[in-house]
Amino acid sequence: MDLTRYAMGGIAPAAAACPADNAAAAEAMRACAAAGEALLPWGGGVALAHESAPGRYDRALDLRAMNGMLTYEPDDFTLTAQCGITVAALRETLAARGQELPIEAAHADRATLGGVLAANASGARRLRFGAPRDRILGARFVTGDGTLARTGGRVVKNVAGHAVHRLLVGSRGGLGVLLEASLKLLPLPPARAALVHGADAALLADGARWAEFPRRECAALSVLGAEIAPPALRAHAAPFSVVTGFEDDATWVASCVAFAHEQLGAPAAHRGGAELPALWQALADLEETPGARLTFTSAHNTPDAIAVLADRDVAKRLVFHAPHGRLHLWPRPQDAAALVAELAPRGFRLIDARGVAVTRAASVAGVTRLRERLRDALDPARVMALGERWQQGA
Repeated sequence: MDLTRYAMGGIAPAAAACPADNAAAAEAMRACAAAGEALLPWGGGVALAHESAPGRYDRALDLRAMNGMLTYEPDDFTLTAQCGITVAALRETLAARGQELPIEAAHADRATLGGVLAANASGARRLRFGAPRDRILGARFVTGDGTLARTGGRVVKNVAGHAVHRLLVGSRGGLGVLLEASLKLLPLPPARAALVHGADAALLADGARWAEFPRRECAALSVLGAEIAPPALRAHAAPFSVVTGFEDDATWVASCVAFAHEQLGAPAAHRGGAELPALWQALADLEETPGARLTFTSAHNTPDAIAVLADRDVAKRLVFHAPHGRLHLWPRPQDAAALVAELAPRGFRLIDARGVAVTRAASVAGVTRLRERLRDALDPARVMALGERWQQGA
């Protein structure tokens, strides 16, 4: 086994386990706890490979062999799958029945369901369709001491008790290892359309031009810097590309497309129907562009919120999903701290920093104590390698 594929921040573990079932995963966790080792759950390695190494990292737990669809109830719009299954495999199965699981992840052919849930990852359509935490109904997981546990249910009406599964979503593998997950599905929308427009600093700053877009409930309204936008989403030589997307019944989508034409002019590209999944995937892939990255959240939901950056060099390397206020920047490392300080009073709160050392706002004392209690309950032996980061809110 080539252990370098599990390297994080250039550090590879001394060993890796590749369980084929829940019992084997639990046994691997118990062995780590008994040996005082630190373990890191691993799927496709899409995001982890770019992160800095944890303080302790002895063993990887590779879940890719646990990749089955356990139950699929099209009439109930629910499924239960093992967490080693890839997002692409799920999409293929569901599309054949006219359904989708509207969670988005970079490099879906490698990204596993467990990894997407652990990161609570989502792309441009997060506000319209929800994040993974909004879709999960229940889960099976293994705690840090090797205990197999179940939380929630497989259908909406059976979900009861404490929603531990929702706590695990977004914990980045710091509390336990997700093995199976039950999720809510949606029907594929009757109609889809997306437009790509070029924009300059003046258009970006024109708040009146953007003010009505939130009322259109856009599936996507994303601004891409010129150096980040891939060819399929690039608006010629414009400094910014703006991607607007709509998903609903055909009449409403046609109305929204006409509205976008009226507000922004003729688009550089117009995509529709079967082309849209590939476009959403291209947007999701951008979030794992290599390099130092800062991620902010904001209540601002129109593109004019980032006009302050329009004339900066960093504007060439940004992605802003306006509907849910998620901003990704790829700055020069030496500029990162200044950007964080400048954007904070403008309503952008730093939620993730990769490859740069920046100071984040301290967690509220009560939240810090709650995180510590949860970690004590789910990982008493401190087996989870990323538990310290999760506890600190990093």
